[in-house]
Amino acid sequence: MNHIYILILIIVLVGAIAGLTNYLDYFYKGLINNIYEFIKYILRGIGAAILVPLFLNMLSSSLIEYSEGYNYINYFVFAGFCYIAGYFSDRFISTVGERVLKDLEKANKRIKVAMTSSKQNEEKLDLLVSAESEFDEELVTTTELDLSKFKENMKFADDDIEYQVNNVFLSFLGKYKLRTVKGIAKELNYSLTVVESILKVLFNQGFVKSFTDKNGKTLWTTTNQGKLFAEELNKNNHNNKNKIE
Repeated sequence: MNHIYILILIIVLVGAIAGLTNYLDYFYKGLINNIYEFIKYILRGIGAAILVPLFLNMLSSSLIEYSEGYNYINYFVFAGFCYIAGYFSDRFISTVGERVLKDLEKANKRIKVAMTSSKQNEEKLDLLVSAESEFDEELVTTTELDLSKFKENMKFADDDIEYQVNNVFLSFLGKYKLRTVKGIAKELNYSLTVVESILKVLFNQGFVKSFTDKNGKTLWTTTNQGKLFAEELNKNNHNNKNKIE
């Protein structure tokens, strides 16, 4: 006979016998007066026996896993589990039910933690890839900045335009490699219009690029060309400072 059919037969027969035995015990002790209640006890016994495979799985037991060389004594052991479960059906069902609910709660918590962690890691990776993606571009050797483009495109152009542009560049060499217009404006004490206009021209010249994160926030970072220019600019400022001193 097929292994699974043997298990089903044991569950039904042994569960029913255990439930009937439990009923007769209560009946002859005078705790049950209704003779027809035996049906309820039999069904409850079978129901408890059905939970035995689940119980064994929770214990990581391989008792009912069929394999070559399977020990047929395991059928009798399994029948014993079914009898105990069927006889103490109320307590067994409650115990297994509580255990399953606790395991489900733990699983849900682990899933939520994993999803939160995955989302955070995905966002970090998104930012990291976006920040480092300029290094995938063809290496740029020129760092010449055309300031005339600013005077053509920026209404506020004045004698300090080079100084303002340089400061915007240097802001990318600080703590934050990914900058917002508001963050740069606050750091340099410039208006949002000035920073936006400078970044727009720098973008057209290939010195900076922008992307939108999942929260809809626009972030700016330097390209290869912009990174080289910023580092050269920072080096020149440092050398000029040393000469003055």
